[in-house]
Amino acid sequence: MKLEDPTATSPNRDYQIAPRLTELNQLRVGLLCNGKANARPLLQKTAALFALHHECAIDNEMAFKANASAPAEDGVIEALAERSDFLLTANGD
Repeated sequence: MKLEDPTATSPNRDYQIAPRLTELNQLRVGLLCNGKANARPLLQKTAALFALHHECAIDNEMAFKANASAPAEDGVIEALAERSDFLLTANGD
């Protein structure tokens, strides 16, 4: 048996945090569902609160991930970003 050390020796992280939104009023909300049970209604109800309290427009074309534990497929986030000002995602069971 060979033991492997999973520790990364030099993490390569070129990620940047998105700029914080200063205002939510009248922004467009994108929705990304991970496909778990109750994730869709949780997203819809949360988005409805943004619409009620901040007059946000909700993108009715909810995007879905094929695998809840994996990143979104290529192009999914980019497509949402083109038609949304910010994105909501949720886990529901």
